[in-house]
Amino acid sequence: MPYAQVANLDFNEIKYNLKEYLRSNSDFTDYDFEGSAFATLLDVLAYNTYYTAFNTNMVANELFLSSATLRDNVVSIAKQLGYRPKSITAPTAYVTFNVSYANPANDTELLLKAGTGFITSYDNTLYQYVAIKDVRAQVLNNVASFSDVPIREGSYVKNTYIVNTALKNQRYVIDNSGVDTNTITVKVYENSNSSVYKEFLLIDNILNANPQSEIFHLEEIEDERYELVFGDGVIGRALQNGEKVEVGYLITNGPISNGVKSFTFNGRLENPDGQSPNTPVVTINTSKTVAAAGGEDIETIKKIKYTAPKAYASQNRAVTSDDYDALIRNIYPAVSDIIIFGGEDQVPPQYGRVYIAIKPEDAAYLTSITKQEIKQELKKYSVASVIPELVDPSILYVELNSKIFYNKSKTSDKPAQIQSNVIGAVQSYIDTSDTEKFNGKFRYSKAVAVIDNTNVAINSNLTSVTMRKDFIPVLNSSSYYEICYQNAFLDDDDPVVSSTGFVVTEYPNYTVYLEDRLGRIVLYRIDSATGQKVVLNDFVGTVDYEKGEIKMNNLTIIKGSFVDNRIQLRVLPRQNDIIASREVYLDVDIANSSFIAYAE
Repeated sequence: MPYAQVANLDFNEIKYNLKEYLRSNSDFTDYDFEGSAFATLLDVLAYNTYYTAFNTNMVANELFLSSATLRDNVVSIAKQLGYRPKSITAPTAYVTFNVSYANPANDTELLLKAGTGFITSYDNTLYQYVAIKDVRAQVLNNVASFSDVPIREGSYVKNTYIVNTALKNQRYVIDNSGVDTNTITVKVYENSNSSVYKEFLLIDNILNANPQSEIFHLEEIEDERYELVFGDGVIGRALQNGEKVEVGYLITNGPISNGVKSFTFNGRLENPDGQSPNTPVVTINTSKTVAAAGGEDIETIKKIKYTAPKAYASQNRAVTSDDYDALIRNIYPAVSDIIIFGGEDQVPPQYGRVYIAIKPEDAAYLTSITKQEIKQELKKYSVASVIPELVDPSILYVELNSKIFYNKSKTSDKPAQIQSNVIGAVQSYIDTSDTEKFNGKFRYSKAVAVIDNTNVAINSNLTSVTMRKDFIPVLNSSSYYEICYQNAFLDDDDPVVSSTGFVVTEYPNYTVYLEDRLGRIVLYRIDSATGQKVVLNDFVGTVDYEKGEIKMNNLTIIKGSFVDNRIQLRVLPRQNDIIASREVYLDVDIANSSFIAYAE
């Protein structure tokens, strides 16, 4: 008697195989008649087999990190690798402000209380930015000066638990979602009435833990919540009966308010005795405010699958480039892309150093404070002979100028709709390709094909490519600038280099510009009467068309083109395929590109 084939899990195939099996048995004759009771039984048996096979297959898939689809299972497997997925992360801003007030008690110190701070508006919504810990400032002449105070977006919450050792399975679960685990603080009091506490520290490495270590572990559990796990008397100190555990943390909205920079004070100020100052006047130094950055959603399943094996392979030490990649993504989750290269590749070589360029998700560069924090955290994992250096990425922008020609008889869409659809299609292609990244590649033929395929009515397109670099000059100082595009320039009689307007010391009454003429960079202005270019200096730098480099010297710039004094330098590439390498990050700037549809 032949056996049924079970390799195929499709319902119809299962039913077919059952029928083939029954054909060898002469005791049953109505199995192949769809209206019979036997056929109904075959349907039930096939469905049962199908569901069983499906569930078995899903269970097997959920046992492995690469194939698991449910977050709880992915988190559980990552836990076995010693990796805790990153929580949602609050944006962090830094503010500098003064508090002036009548000081009859002659306070020497003023405190900004934890859980209070500032408010800001973004997209017609108010967001609260608070200090996680009390921030102290000295009072001099009735003025307290707070410098570079870190404030994070969210609401500060405290939960308390009373330890009951009679409960064998007592759990310390944070029931709120949206918790930034980086802000969790744990204080353990002797009892519910005590004001004396010990602060317990979060650890992921138990190597230095002993029975007296005041530590706790953190685990993600179901529904993106977190549970605190304390020591058992062997690895970490065990909690004692009657002790009070106070857990403070921030509930945040994540990356929504990244980039905000304007804040209004609404915090609580107190002296060391708990008294509030009388009618304080708070003055924020807006020039020293560092915009909010670093906000990130909870780590996705895709990111967990990528990062967990790398973190396991690094074994909490930074030696290889993959080690640095995994550790930095854990320290600073708001990473769009990262590249690591050794100092031996520099010119001249810098032995014993490793260079790290990070492109954050919602900004061009990391703030100096953030870079310092990452570098400080890396010290825990770096080997003594290697010094990590964080460098800003060099962003190479690609701008497109596209004229789109379409047959109006083949579509009812207006030119504006055609343009909108093309922009959406190009953006989708960029997002799913290997373009916007370190070592990125912009493929011209694929981009123009995407434009043509957006709508059947599009006959053709005429698209040109421009490369752009932005640089922030050193103001009021004669400086040397070297700007490398890593792609050869078009070598033509017409200027291929152009800049946005800026002001220099030598000609403070004019807005001046840059362009190339036969390998030289010239400085010119526009005559307001004739519109003609008036050369002010015919040699402020050089152009290497082959190497794709611009060098400028003897420029004393006093004002740039934009609020942050940026100056944009645009060049025409020799080839339309643009390739970046090393610390150069390729970015297709759709916002500064042009797409115009013409009906034929």
